[in-house]
Amino acid sequence: MPDLAQFLESKASIHLLITLLQANKPMIVTEIYDEMTKRFGMGRTSSESAIVICAKLGLVKRETKRIGRNPMASIFHSLTPRGRKVGEICQQLEKALT
Repeated sequence: MPDLAQFLESKASIHLLITLLQANKPMIVTEIYDEMTKRFGMGRTSSESAIVICAKLGLVKRETKRIGRNPMASIFHSLTPRGRKVGEICQQLEKALT
């Protein structure tokens, strides 16, 4: 249960789910960092912690894929079905509070 407590205390986790939900496509870490910084003023450490917490809770999945001729694989992050449901709830809360 400590992961759930961390999730609830972390604004970044909520913002991550909303970001991935609105993107509606898998994102690599640099895209997540850029979007979280631009939209919410979150730093890399907060964003990375959010990814780890959401992955532990089964809300975000990581997939490794090669892009083009690049020999290094990129790690793509996307919402699981459970993560999509939680993300939609977080988005509704954000709209209600603003």
